[in-house]
Amino acid sequence: MAVKRRKIVLLVVLLAWAVLLAFGLRFYNGYFFLFDLPDRSGWVGEGAEKQYLDRHAGVVKDTLLKVDSVTYYFDKDGYVYKGVIELDGFVYSFNEWTGAMQYGWIVRDSGRYYFDDAGHMVIDQEYAIGGRDFLFDATGAEVTGQVSRNGALYYYDEMTGKVLEGERQVDGAWFYYTADGTRFGTGWQTLPDGRAAYYDGDNGMLFGEQTIDGKPYLLNISRGGRMTGTVYFDGRVYQISDDGVVQSKKRLPQWKGIDVSVHQGEIDWKAVAESGVQFAFVRAGYIASEERPVFKPDRLYAENVLMAQENGISVGAYIYIYNYTQDGLTEGIGSFDAYTNENRIKLDLPVFLDIEDKLYFKPGSDDLGGYDYRTAFTRDGMDQLRSLGYKAGFYTFQTWANNEFDAERLFNEGYPFWLANWYGNDKELDPATLSWNKTAQPSVWQYRATGQTPGIQGETDMDYLYWDNMR
Repeated sequence: MAVKRRKIVLLVVLLAWAVLLAFGLRFYNGYFFLFDLPDRSGWVGEGAEKQYLDRHAGVVKDTLLKVDSVTYYFDKDGYVYKGVIELDGFVYSFNEWTGAMQYGWIVRDSGRYYFDDAGHMVIDQEYAIGGRDFLFDATGAEVTGQVSRNGALYYYDEMTGKVLEGERQVDGAWFYYTADGTRFGTGWQTLPDGRAAYYDGDNGMLFGEQTIDGKPYLLNISRGGRMTGTVYFDGRVYQISDDGVVQSKKRLPQWKGIDVSVHQGEIDWKAVAESGVQFAFVRAGYIASEERPVFKPDRLYAENVLMAQENGISVGAYIYIYNYTQDGLTEGIGSFDAYTNENRIKLDLPVFLDIEDKLYFKPGSDDLGGYDYRTAFTRDGMDQLRSLGYKAGFYTFQTWANNEFDAERLFNEGYPFWLANWYGNDKELDPATLSWNKTAQPSVWQYRATGQTPGIQGETDMDYLYWDNMR
């Protein structure tokens, strides 16, 4: 009976063993594996030793194979490959951790590469991705910037591909690229926004005073458009014909202007110009020490500057100072410069540091080093602006200029001084009669805080500019 029972048990074990073998049980590297149906194949090993066994072919080697919807490459020894490899004339990329084939954009070796839906690297061609054309070199790396192809110049942006109908700055020069991507050549061109701009070959768009075909022109210093009519620029008033040719220019020693910020709201700069305003100082924003970002731009800074210039008004800027630490000042000025450049703003008048905040400046206090510290702090800010290519000055009230820091010394050192001293807020003043400390005019005199200017709702600060003191 016991012998019969043993035979039955043995028969059951043999039958079970046969069933397991039939469904893919295999011994590999000291282990038994039961592979998945229906192909009875499966993974073995871990990490760098990971391989794939096929019931009929054994260890998969030197081939691409899709496993559970993921494609892998198994090398000549049967291990999952990780990295970039060329196979049968195509370049593939496999994830450095999992070995899975990669698709789309891949960043490596400081370059960007693209792998199509088959996993093939795009090489040495222009290729459409998401409806935009991108360019790739002979190594497969994305090409960006200005490129010469088939006798024409194009520009490729890293994020948006070939530029179509747009401006780009290349090595400091501005160029325009048309609907088919080619770059404007030398000559006058009318841009979609109506600007009549002149392009000078590899020098790109021209700005400021230029002689073109033997004739004098004044081109917008920020946007490059041809100016016409009466234009105030760099201390001179220009009379310009409708075709942009300068008919006359002369220097005026004193100008009348305004200063504005977001508090004036949307401004009709055409009406402002027609009212006789010759210059404007626009608030760029403020620099703080305890907030992030340290520089906060005025919401209407760029719009106000560009529209004032478009209407022939000479423009400068001012930065309100809440901060009185050296690190905050440096960070804030750097951010101001970055924002100004980002918005393609050029100024022919100075950038003034607005020194008037009682909470941060602490008049009469020695908490931040006192009189000498405040003088040096103001000088340092202006020097930083000058190192970035701006004309730079300082703004403050009469009492602060006399008592809180050495404004007279800074002025005598050659820094433009914008003085706030409101005489006769209800009437016009003769600028020649105004004097600071009974000796001279400053660079700019803010003589009224309650002015009315066509094109501006509400009150406006009014100013005189003395060109002989602009430094």
